Amino acid sequence: MNYQYLLKKSRITSYILIILFLCSVCVSGYSVESIKFATLAPKGSTWMNNFAAMGKEITKITDGEIKFRFYANGVMGDELDVISKMRVGAIHSGAMTATGLGEINKEVLIFQLPRLFKTYEELDYVRDHLREELYNVFLEKGYVLIGMGDLGFYYIFSNQPIRNLKDLQASRVKMWVRTSDTIGLEFFKRANIATVPKEVTQVISALNSGQINTLTASPYVTVALQWYPQFKYMTNFPVSVGVGATVVTKEKFDTLTEDQQKVVLEIGDKFQTGLIQDIRTDNEKAVEALKKKAGIQVVEFEDDSIEEWDTYSVETHNALVGDIYSQEFLDKINKLLMEYRSKK
Repeated sequence: MNYQYLLKKSRITSYILIILFLCSVCVSGYSVESIKFATLAPKGSTWMNNFAAMGKEITKITDGEIKFRFYANGVMGDELDVISKMRVGAIHSGAMTATGLGEINKEVLIFQLPRLFKTYEELDYVRDHLREELYNVFLEKGYVLIGMGDLGFYYIFSNQPIRNLKDLQASRVKMWVRTSDTIGLEFFKRANIATVPKEVTQVISALNSGQINTLTASPYVTVALQWYPQFKYMTNFPVSVGVGATVVTKEKFDTLTEDQQKVVLEIGDKFQTGLIQDIRTDNEKAVEALKKKAGIQVVEFEDDSIEEWDTYSVETHNALVGDIYSQEFLDKINKLLMEYRSKK
């Protein structure tokens, strides 16, 4: 045997082994599913740490058959951009606030109505009762709801003390509202508060340039997104609650085996439940940090203005019936709230 013959035989043997390996992979059904996951949450935040841990555990339990690729910090654009990319399969999954979720199912925006929920317990009670209904609605829209959560109660952050509605109605106030936030725009219009529509990814530059100087957000959000250095005051009055959820497109979900789907749902729900408690704890810590380390002063909202605010809130609830949600859905939530409050 000459050298050329041995080399040729060796190559043929290698090709055969490669083909046999590929065939064995196909027969065994083994494949790696890469799930592209986008969010506005910044790296290092409680949200991203939770998502990363969730992905790691799902990968471990599925023996590496499912892997997540995360896009944090809004690098895939604002939530409406992410939804657009999910619809064409460029992104498969994401953690959304109500704005993104509302693009899938408008009625979910109802959870962010001003002053609808007064406590976390009320929110949990209503959301738990509607869990199956919400899951089915999202499924009909082409998305699998992994779990719902919240960003915390929203408070007013400003450079001037806000103690009443007149303070907010002053010409110097430039209140931020998300461009697509129909609820916020409706409420502030009724309350005669001037707004400056911007997306989340534009807030820091707008704060730095002075285009906005007042906003409502949860304490932890102002810390995580580095908005807090621009403010001197926080008004101790929860105006609404920010909600969110993690979803995956049904198209991507259907590529998983039944066992894989079960793992994603179970692990996703476990981590989402844990995230709710972690964020609520972070919000409590954030308030203390904002006061002690950032020097933000906490002021109280006057009782008369609270009553007036609540009046505008109810008007907003009713005005958006038929636009965002049905009267039936609003009545259902109010009934659940009355049911819960009657037990207290």
